[in-house]
Amino acid sequence: MKHFFTVITILLCLSSLSLKAQIKNEDSLPSTPEEIEKQYKRNIKKSIINGVYIPTDIDDAMKELEKLSPAESLRVFKNAPEDKVARKLHFGLGRWMIYNWNFYYGSRLEHYLKKLGVEHPDDMADFLIISFHRYLNGKELDSIKLAKKFHQKRLEMIREKRKAIDTINVHKYK
Repeated sequence: MKHFFTVITILLCLSSLSLKAQIKNEDSLPSTPEEIEKQYKRNIKKSIINGVYIPTDIDDAMKELEKLSPAESLRVFKNAPEDKVARKLHFGLGRWMIYNWNFYYGSRLEHYLKKLGVEHPDDMADFLIISFHRYLNGKELDSIKLAKKFHQKRLEMIREKRKAIDTINVHKYK
């Protein structure tokens, strides 16, 4: 099983090398909240950012991932268990989506996913990986239910962090 995920990760990463990588010039990054908001509003209207096509929605993202992936990678990915694909591919395919589809600086796909309730870039990548697995297997994507699951998971993580901070603060003043 370990070999299985190694092969798929390598194939997906290699296939992404043929794509034009985004180049982020730190000098051009916005530095004030106003500049960040202006850049975000521009980005969510663009079909291409840094030479990379940005899908409009989940269906478009599924088609784009299918188009960009080699047939063998798709076969291996499709046959993997759904409960393991996002965890195993997060730092390969997931990072590629986060970076190239501009989830940190805004894109039309990132904006679409936020409206669904999936707000963190890591969650967006995992959401799309699971959706892609379902798409390839001919299963219902059930996007609303999956988005709610990711939203709840993120809220729980925030609650746990707050609880940990509160615990630290209580112990700090004893």
